[in-house]
Amino acid sequence: MANLIESQGDVAQLSGVEKLKHASIGLYGTIAGELGQPTDHFSEDTVQLLKHHGTYQQDNRDTRLQRKKEGLDKDYRMMVRTKFPGGRITAEQYLICDALCDKYGQGDLRATSRQDFQFHGVVKGNLRLLIHDLNTLSRIMTFGGCGDVVRNTMAPPVADIDARYKDCGADLLAVAREISDRFLPRTTSYFDLWINDEKATVNPDGTISFRGTMPEKPVEEPLYGAQYLPRKFKIGLAADFDNSVDVYTNDVGVLAVTEGGRIVGYEILAGGGMGFSHAKKNTYPRLGSPVAFVPYDDVIPICEAIIKTQRDYGERTDRKQARLKYTIDRMGLDAFVKLIETYAGRRFDPPRNVRPTAQPDYLGWHKQSQDGLNYVGVWIENGRIRDFEDSHQFRSGLRAVVERYRSDVRVTPHHNLVLANVADADVASVQALLDEYGIPTDRGISTIRRQEMACPALPYCGLAQSEAERALPTIMRGLEAAGYGDLDVSIRMTGCPNGCARSSTSEIGLIGKGPERYILNIAGDYNGTRLNTTLIPTIKFDDIVPTLSRLFDLWKEQREDGERFGDWAHRIGTEQVLKQMGIEVSA
Repeated sequence: MANLIESQGDVAQLSGVEKLKHASIGLYGTIAGELGQPTDHFSEDTVQLLKHHGTYQQDNRDTRLQRKKEGLDKDYRMMVRTKFPGGRITAEQYLICDALCDKYGQGDLRATSRQDFQFHGVVKGNLRLLIHDLNTLSRIMTFGGCGDVVRNTMAPPVADIDARYKDCGADLLAVAREISDRFLPRTTSYFDLWINDEKATVNPDGTISFRGTMPEKPVEEPLYGAQYLPRKFKIGLAADFDNSVDVYTNDVGVLAVTEGGRIVGYEILAGGGMGFSHAKKNTYPRLGSPVAFVPYDDVIPICEAIIKTQRDYGERTDRKQARLKYTIDRMGLDAFVKLIETYAGRRFDPPRNVRPTAQPDYLGWHKQSQDGLNYVGVWIENGRIRDFEDSHQFRSGLRAVVERYRSDVRVTPHHNLVLANVADADVASVQALLDEYGIPTDRGISTIRRQEMACPALPYCGLAQSEAERALPTIMRGLEAAGYGDLDVSIRMTGCPNGCARSSTSEIGLIGKGPERYILNIAGDYNGTRLNTTLIPTIKFDDIVPTLSRLFDLWKEQREDGERFGDWAHRIGTEQVLKQMGIEVSA
C-alpha cells in the first residue's frame, strides 16, 4: 500500500486543517498577533491551531438567537482543557485549579471522561492568563489536551494505591506519565505563547504584546513531522481486572495481563474510537483490535510504531476518515500489524485475546495498599464541580476536604473524583464533611446513577445537536420515581455522535440527533468489550423514561440468573426486543 503522504503529492490536495498545520511553523500560526488584538474572539484558522494548545473557541448557544435579533455578535467563550496523565493531581494543584476557575472562568470545573479538567466560560482576554497560571503555579499543562497529537493518557486512577495493584509489578500511572512525556510535541510555541514572560506583556485591556519575532522555521518534530497527526490520538492503559478507562475505545489500548496477581505482559489494542456522523455511513464507532502481546520494555516502542504508521498512512484529505480506525480498516489488520513491526524494527508475539472482567467505579471507601491510609471515591453529577442550589455542594465541599486534609485528587474515567491518602484517624471526619455538603460516595445516590455519564453538550459545545449534561438528570430522576433506582445498568448520553461520554459502549446509549431527539442504543457490554446497537433510530426526549421502563420490565421478567441488562438485550436481539415492546421502527 502506498504511503498516503507520498500519494497525496501536492499540498493543495490536503484538507484545510492540514494546510494550516503545514504552514503554522510548529503551531505558532497567527496566534501571537491575534492575542494582541482587542477582539472578543479568534479567527477560524487560529481556532484550529489553538486546539493543539488545549483550548476550543465556543459561544453561548442559549443566547445566540436573542443576540442575533438584537444585532449583537455571538457571546464568545473559550474552553480550556488540562492534561495530567491518569487523572492524578496533588491537593495543591487541585486547590489552584479551584481558585483559577473563579478568577478566569465561570466558577466551576468540569471533570471529563478522559481524566482531566475543563475550564468553561473563559473570555479571550483571560486565556493567556489562565494557561500561564496553570503552568507556573500548578505545573499543569494544557498542551495536547486537544488537537492532532497524543492527548491525555488514561490509566486506572488508583493503580498506585489500590490493594489489587500492590504486587502486580508495575505502576500503570507511572507508565501513563512515561507515555505522555515521550509523545509530547517538541515545538516551543506553547512555551513562547503562554508561559514565557520575557516575550510577553499583558496590557490593561487584556491584549498581549509580544517582543521578538517568532521563528522562521519550526523546531524539528522527529515523531510528528511538520503536519502532526491526521487527527486526535488517544492512548489508554487498563488491567485485565480493571477496565475503568474503556481501553477498547482508544486509538491504542494497553491492557496489562496478570497471572497470579502479577503482570506477565501487555495486550496491545489498536483502532478504537467512538465518533461518527449521522449522515455518513462510512463513519462508525469501533473497538480496538488486538494486535500484539508485548513485555513492558516494548510498550513504548509499539505505541511509537503505531503513531508513526498513522502519521504516514492516515487520511489527510478528509478529516471524517482520518482516525486510526479507518486507516486500519482501509489497509486490513494483517497489513497494519506488518507495518508497525516494520516501524518498530522487530516482530511482536501475537495477541492472547485477553478480555477484562470488570469496570469498577471506585465509589465509596477503600483501604489503600499503604498502611494506615484510605481512599474514597466521590460521585460528581456528570463531572460538574459546582455548588447546586438546594442540592449537592460539590465545589465547596471538595475544597473544604482538600484544604483540611490535603488529600490527593484523581479524576476517574467516569468523571467522578477519588480523594486519596486519607489517614485512618481522619476517615470519619472526612465522611462527615462530605455528608455536610451533600457529596455522595457509594451511598447517597441510587444504584442506577453510579454509572451514568453525560457530555457537557449545550450551551457551549459547538458540535452538540441535543442536550446531555442538562438533560440526563431529568431522565435519571424519572427512572428513580418509576421504581428503577436499584437497577445496576450503565446509561450514557451524548449531545452528538462524537462520543465524549462513550455512549456507544454502554448498556444503554443515548446519542443526540436534534432538539429533544436521540438515538436509543442498547446491548452494550458492561465491561466495555462490546458495542451497543440501535434499538430506536429516533426517540423523543419525553418518550425516553417510559421506553426504558418497559425495557427494564422485560429484562427483569426474562433475565437468566445474574444476567446483566446489556447481556440480556444482546442475547435476545433488538428485533425481538422491539417485537415484545410492540414497536415498529421504519428504516
